[in-house]
Formats: sequence, structure tokens, C-alpha cells
Amino acid sequence: MRRFELAVRRHPEIVECYLMTGDADYMLRTSAASAGGYEAIHTEILSRLPGVARIHSSIALRNALRPRGKA
Repeated sequence: MRRFELAVRRHPEIVECYLMTGDADYMLRTSAASAGGYEAIHTEILSRLPGVARIHSSIALRNALRPRGKA
């Protein structure tokens, strides 16, 4: 876990990393300008992180909740 977490910190494309309960050990949020950009992150970064055996990806279509207090 320590090696994975240290490796994640070296990549600015990974903007959030959460240790999870349940089926997945970690949930990461990445930032990419396009599907091709995410493919590069997946191939060049995520799949090469220490201890990674499986990756499950989901792409957000849009933010359905406005920030609180905004009209």
C-alpha cells in the first residue's frame, strides 16, 4: 500500500486517491481533456502503478448537483 500511495503522489494527472472498503482497494480520480487523454493515463500511468492487478474505469458525463448556495 505504501509503495502504491507514494507512486500515486508523483502523477499530477491523479487528482484524488481514496483508500476504500469493499471490492476495490482504492478509488482514484484523474483529470484528462479527452477520452484519448484518459487512455494515455490508463496505459502509461495507472496500469504501471505498483500492485495494480485490475482497473475498473467510469467516466463522468456531467455534474448533476450544483454547488450548495448557488442559484
